[in-house]
Amino acid sequence: MIRNTLTEDAIMPLVRDLRLDWQVHAYGSIVSTNATAKRMAGSGAPEGTLVVAETQTGGFGRRGRVWESPPGGLWFSFVVRPHLPPERASGLSVVAAVVVARSVIDVAGVGARIKWPNDVFVGGRKLSGSMVLSAGQGALVIGVGVNVNMEGGGLPKPEWYEATSLLSETGVRYDRAALLARILAEFESRYFAYRGPDHAELLREWRELSLVVGEWVTATIGDETVQGTVFDMEEDCGLVLRLAGGGHRKLLPTGDVTLSVGR
Repeated sequence: MIRNTLTEDAIMPLVRDLRLDWQVHAYGSIVSTNATAKRMAGSGAPEGTLVVAETQTGGFGRRGRVWESPPGGLWFSFVVRPHLPPERASGLSVVAAVVVARSVIDVAGVGARIKWPNDVFVGGRKLSGSMVLSAGQGALVIGVGVNVNMEGGGLPKPEWYEATSLLSETGVRYDRAALLARILAEFESRYFAYRGPDHAELLREWRELSLVVGEWVTATIGDETVQGTVFDMEEDCGLVLRLAGGGHRKLLPTGDVTLSVGR
């Protein structure tokens, strides 16, 4: 049976036995799951506080870009308290991208790939994005959007990329509550590994799923632009470029970095 709505009653039985104590707050329509989760975190909400919505009227992504959130998608944000330094905390957006890519590959069999740091693409079209927000007092909010059960006319139409959905790619409608639970379960194992000393498996997964390793890219960091070939990603999820003029440059997955692939 495919659940057609995202409600607390639909989600809680699927996440009850996970490692984190997930507390679900489900909405029909909300301005932004990120903003709501951030406000909850600022008021002391514990790790595992989850905000999910059928639609968002003011969803946003990295660099303040509008995130269109029509019905049929999976729009959610959750609170973590990882006790990580800022330069490593931002890498959780890469962790989230790995988790989403792996989940949709396993659930839907699509050829998902990651465009560092936070986007998941299928066949050159964007399926998902994620971001990390600081909520103060050691709390972070991880926001994720996945295009699930939307067809051509119902897909987001931003200016800077072409979108796709699981339904568009496979012709199948998916149980969004079950997919959400799968993503959260996959996140937990990688989250606790990322907080610890052993990152080898995460790096291996990212290399396997990456769209950018070995590719020529143009990176914009604030007002600066650099070009080079992607060499690798380090344990803090920083991307290492071989620069066009020689030498190397490391880019951290912060909100002021954007990447375009190709010459």
